[in-house]
Amino acid sequence: MSDSNTTDFTNPSTFILLGIPGLEAAHIWISIPFCALYSIAVLGNFTILFIVKSEPSLHEPMFYFVCMLAVTDLVTSTSTLPKMLSIFWFNSREISLSACFTQMYFIACSSAMESGILVAMAFDRYVAICNPLRHSTILTNSVVVKIGLAVVLRSGILTLPYPILASWWPYCRTNIIPHSYCRHIAVVNLACSDIRLSSYYGLFNLFSGMGMDVFFIAVSYTQILRAIFRLPTKDARLKTFGTCISHLCAIFALYIPDFFSSFTQRFVHYIPRHFIVLFASVYLLVPPVLHPIIYGVRTKQIRGRLLHHFYCDHHQRPWDNRESQGNIRYMQETHLCLRVGHFLHYTMSDANMTDFTNPSTFILVGIPGLEAAHIWISIPFCSMYAIAVLGNFTILFIVKREPSLHGPMFYFHCMLAVTDLVISTSTIPKMLSIFWFNSREISFSSCLTQMYFLHSFSMMESGILVAMAFDHYVSICHPLRHSTILQTVVAKIGLAVVLRSGILALPYPFLARRWPYCRTNIIPHTYCHHIAVVKLACADIRISSYYGMFDIISVIGMDVFFIALSYTQILRAIFRLPTKDARLKTFGTCVSHLCAILALYIPDLSSLTQRFGHNVPLHFLVLFASVSLLVPPMLHPIIYGVRTKQIRGRLLQLFTHKET
Repeated sequence: MSDSNTTDFTNPSTFILLGIPGLEAAHIWISIPFCALYSIAVLGNFTILFIVKSEPSLHEPMFYFVCMLAVTDLVTSTSTLPKMLSIFWFNSREISLSACFTQMYFIACSSAMESGILVAMAFDRYVAICNPLRHSTILTNSVVVKIGLAVVLRSGILTLPYPILASWWPYCRTNIIPHSYCRHIAVVNLACSDIRLSSYYGLFNLFSGMGMDVFFIAVSYTQILRAIFRLPTKDARLKTFGTCISHLCAIFALYIPDFFSSFTQRFVHYIPRHFIVLFASVYLLVPPVLHPIIYGVRTKQIRGRLLHHFYCDHHQRPWDNRESQGNIRYMQETHLCLRVGHFLHYTMSDANMTDFTNPSTFILVGIPGLEAAHIWISIPFCSMYAIAVLGNFTILFIVKREPSLHGPMFYFHCMLAVTDLVISTSTIPKMLSIFWFNSREISFSSCLTQMYFLHSFSMMESGILVAMAFDHYVSICHPLRHSTILQTVVAKIGLAVVLRSGILALPYPFLARRWPYCRTNIIPHTYCHHIAVVKLACADIRISSYYGMFDIISVIGMDVFFIALSYTQILRAIFRLPTKDARLKTFGTCVSHLCAILALYIPDLSSLTQRFGHNVPLHFLVLFASVSLLVPPMLHPIIYGVRTKQIRGRLLQLFTHKET
């Protein structure tokens, strides 16, 4: 850092971006998911722009707004990620003063623009639902242009003070920015003068800009919901509300991380710096990655045109209606003409369609209705699987190598890592072989084995989280007795979790094997999901369905109850501590575990949508269920690697080859 003059300068010519402070040794590994996410964002948003431009039927207000959103996403990600990756890969930390302020302006401006576009889309939804007959006359092309221009001007003017105010301040302390990009508050914090004006303007912009946008979106949806509840039938209400789902997902993807990042940066001083910077860096990529996925998967017109650009045939996709019997005829013999210039001949001659009670093989379709996009869907799946495998093996290696980590909590971490590896490895390789090589066949016994491993290790994961909650309870409520209570019972707890999971998961393959399969052996899924398999049976499968519900309620329900009970006692003990710092520090030891709980149980709700979500498109259910398998295995090592001080310390020592 010889080039970073740290004293006596008022106008530095350059700033130094540190990247992720405290995790510099892990920059090369952090860059892998960042690079993968950036690639997905660029590819996805350019695809949206290409499809809307090339298809005249999509030249409508909503799709113009989707294009505006795609452009802002590209600007947001491209103004930060290339520099961020150059820091991670080449240690290129310098950024000129003008480039830093320009980056600051583009980030703030495009974020404000994104928020404004979501308001415009909310207005479009309001007109389409509340005044459908006047939609084309209200939202004409000229009105759309005016709305877009108003959004751009508002964003450009409101964010202009950020670089102007930042350029006013004298920087006589240091020019080292402890961040991965030129975030406004991170830069002005380096100034050696009263920066309250910048801070107050930032808060004013947050409340007046995004706050007002959220207000107008809420008003629009209040009117939309009133109109929906006046519709005569439940199906009409669900169908109408379904047109708003993509927009609501985009709203949550933008505002929730944005508010959390803005407030933690300003007001929450007890959260580690590396966590705040890492979250702020990831947050920049979340909307650009999710928006093309949300609108590409959820919006029927874009999805249809995307498939059309891959397929040369114009036949109706039978998977658009999963109750249709046309899917069987369609999958028997299909010649798919691909635009890349070769034919993929997919024959189901070995799939006996009738008169069999014990099929020798099942056919896994993949993502029904999105077969043409399998190669693109495989990119994030492969990236997430690589992160999961690398992360969990790293956790196991560090705990095994370091004797100081041979304690109850880290043994539970290792158990969690093993279950994550089994869950992901029992499904993702086969899933990727479907996406890459069209290898859809799976033997009957392999299918039942996969089903058993999935249910067994999912329950095991839930049981381990209960054990970890008990460990936290003992360490906080009975700290002096922690070693005597848990040291001798860790193996017994682990054995009990394994036995409970193994026994309770056994009925799944046994019941599935009992049923006769005389309809079809084509499973509209990416893996042998229990309910997806037994639905193919031509018998009364209520016992399988009831057992699945009993399993969810008795296992996950009881596990959540015991976790809640443990945390009730933990919170009581925390609130009895004398000082605020002691309470925050003690509660901070539970944050990793709470994140792991949310990462497991929230995606696990996909099992309920699989049973009751009859109005949800099949491709969305299958895609969500497939992603939910990868979310916990990918997030757990990140959560415990970043948040757990001992593991993080040993990981950094491993990379830097220093002895503590």
